[in-house]
Amino acid sequence: MKKINLLSALAILAASSAFSQTQTEITLQPDACRGKDTHIGYINGIPSAANSNFGTLEEMAPVAWTWYSAGGSDGATRALIDFADLQLIPQGTVVTYAYLSLYGKPSSLSAPQGNQGDNNCYVQRVTSAWDENTVTWNTSPTSTAANQVSLPGSNGVTFNYDVVDLNITTLIQDIINQPPASRHGLLIRLQTESIYRSIIFASSDYSVAAKRPKLRLGLNFCSGAAARTATQESKIVTPDVLGANGKVSNGVSALVKANLSSNVVTVDYELSKEGKTYVEIVTIEGAVLKTLEVDGTKGKHTRTINLDNSLLKNKMAVLVVKQGNSKTANPFIISK
Repeated sequence: MKKINLLSALAILAASSAFSQTQTEITLQPDACRGKDTHIGYINGIPSAANSNFGTLEEMAPVAWTWYSAGGSDGATRALIDFADLQLIPQGTVVTYAYLSLYGKPSSLSAPQGNQGDNNCYVQRVTSAWDENTVTWNTSPTSTAANQVSLPGSNGVTFNYDVVDLNITTLIQDIINQPPASRHGLLIRLQTESIYRSIIFASSDYSVAAKRPKLRLGLNFCSGAAARTATQESKIVTPDVLGANGKVSNGVSALVKANLSSNVVTVDYELSKEGKTYVEIVTIEGAVLKTLEVDGTKGKHTRTINLDNSLLKNKMAVLVVKQGNSKTANPFIISK
């Protein structure tokens, strides 16, 4: 995988002008090619179940049930999910928010009974490596309950139960604090693995794209550890004066939202004055890929940019909004 020195890229872009503080929003909702999710399970009395792999199944179903009719007795399953593009984010990047959305299905092969019982779950961080195509219950990765998040049960909804924007910010921050090679995703398990409980969610292999697992997160690439600190006395330049709205009178602010499933990037930007304004998409190495003149009137604006083939070749880029000497830069992930 290509290594990206994101802070160096921002330093190059900032060489001629100071950048406003910005935040980047990224939405990850991978398909079967890019997604990594499965479930693993065991059935007492059927030893082969603990050696079975379900990497191409269209669903993930944490279950505690019985299989007497199949020759077994009780057993359980747990779900694994890893948003692989998290490995592109530099270690220590500040996660300002992270919301996980999981979507139900109208039927299930794994749990034809649907969502049943007291099926609240825990979302936990996985702490060892696993392969979607080979992982089984007997080779299941380790996980930790530290900062685990409670996922609410279906409360009587048998099928098509959705969990939208579950706040897992601390969990994702724990993942991003690890080196990329030590980021292994999430485990979803029933809080109580006693029989006759089940909950069903679509996996990245599901045919309906909008129902695949989704992670929406906000990133601040300037962490406390990465921030520059003064090492010598310098001439103090008179600072800008804030207006009544708390903004610098000549400032530019922006929030970038990358939607990988739709091949678009959207920038919400705000200008404190009128003037010619441009949006640039720049490679991590500093090469300009695209330049657009955008609405330069004072106030808030939104612009959506289609990512064509030349842009999609890059794993990550930086979106720059500039008006006169004011600029703001937002790194965002392109890789699908």
